[in-house]
Amino acid sequence: MGTFTRENTEIAVDLDGVGQQHRAEDGGMTIALERWHAGLDTGEMFAELPDGACQEKHWGYVLSGSVTMRYSDGQSEILSAGQAYYIRPGHNAHVDTDAELVEFTLADQTPGINTL
Repeated sequence: MGTFTRENTEIAVDLDGVGQQHRAEDGGMTIALERWHAGLDTGEMFAELPDGACQEKHWGYVLSGSVTMRYSDGQSEILSAGQAYYIRPGHNAHVDTDAELVEFTLADQTPGINTL
């Protein structure tokens, strides 16, 4: 089993002025170390996906900040610092306050851009 930091992982996503995601793969999981700035909304990024939403499952932990998850079925939930989470398929995210997360996704489901 490996350990992962921003120093020993690759930058997988770097959105100028919006945030970054460092990513590694181990044990059948993609491990993402993420920092996103307030105001980021994935609606436009995921517009081309089915239902205009990410269709992957994600598990993680919010280190700081808060993110509102909006689901295709109209439900929403707020993920806040100190919470572990499960995000079901059919979601978009809005970063309410600058957020730092550690997120896990099944490696065989990780697309080219895997954010929130």
